[in-house]
Amino acid sequence: MSEQRESAEPAFRVEHRMIGAAAVVAIHGEVDGDTAALLAVAVREGLDRTQAAFCVLDLTEVDYLGGAGLQTLAATSREAENRREPLRVVVDSNRPVIRPLELTGLEEVLALYHSVEDALAG
Repeated sequence: MSEQRESAEPAFRVEHRMIGAAAVVAIHGEVDGDTAALLAVAVREGLDRTQAAFCVLDLTEVDYLGGAGLQTLAATSREAENRREPLRVVVDSNRPVIRPLELTGLEEVLALYHSVEDALAG
């Protein structure tokens, strides 16, 4: 009898790329208590890589944004501001991201954009 194994997508994945001088950090999957620290590391790497006056954080492929992810997002945004490399956050119409941002009031604090192109144009 053979055992079938399902190949599951990782719960969290980061993609770094440069578009011109700007670093773009795309997050895929779930940002929760287990992965929030990985989000912070990914944003810091993006801030270190960017040659523009900002870094773009693309959350359009995030399936879940929990409390730990929200806290990390707020903290990394403050860190980016302190480095004078503001974070431009792309959310599009991604309800699992927009709803928690609205409930916590973070949409008033973060620089939100509908697409990576909009964030790059600023």
